[in-house]
Amino acid sequence: MPGIDHFNLIGPIYDLIFGRMKGDRIADHVDVGRNDRLLDVAGGTGRVSVLFKSQIENIAIADSARKMLFKAQEKGLFCIQALSEWLPFQAQSFDRIIMVDALHHVADQSRTLNEMWRLLAPGGKIIIEEGDIDHWLVKVIAFGEKCLLMRSHFLHAKEIMKLCRFDETARVSMTRQKGVVWVIISK
Repeated sequence: MPGIDHFNLIGPIYDLIFGRMKGDRIADHVDVGRNDRLLDVAGGTGRVSVLFKSQIENIAIADSARKMLFKAQEKGLFCIQALSEWLPFQAQSFDRIIMVDALHHVADQSRTLNEMWRLLAPGGKIIIEEGDIDHWLVKVIAFGEKCLLMRSHFLHAKEIMKLCRFDETARVSMTRQKGVVWVIISK
C-alpha cells in the first residue's frame, strides 16, 4: 500500500491524542454479558476495548497496525494483526463486534462489513461508531484527513445501513448524536 503508514507512525502516542473515557456512549450500545465474546475490529491501541475489560473476559482486537497493537498488549488485551477485510477467525465466533471511528479508514468497506457479519454469532450485535459526515465538524475532519493523505472515505449513515442489510436475519438500526452515528446490526 503506497503512502504514509499513519497509524503505525502515531501508534505510540495515539492514546494521548484520542483517548476514551468511562461512560462513553459506545458502552450504551454494546450491552455485553460476562460470557460474551467481543471483537474490536480496527481496535488499534485498545482504547475502546479496555472500557469493557472489567465486564467481559473474552476480548480480541484485530488491527493492521503493529505499533498500535503493541499499546493494546500493554493493556493486557489479546491482539491479532490482520486486515479488517480478512479476519482469521471461524464463522460465528463473536457475540459482539465493534468498530469505532475506523470504517472510513478501511480499503474495502463492503468486504469489511461482510467479514464482520460472517464472524457474528446468532443473537449477536455489530456496533459501528463513525463520524456523521452530515455534520459540519466531521466534514472538516474528513477534509483534514484528505490533506494528510489518509485513505479516508466517510459514508453517509444511510449508505452504511444499506451495506449492512446482509440477509433477511439482519436487523439494522441507527442513532445519531453530536456528529456521531451508531449503526447497530443484530443477527
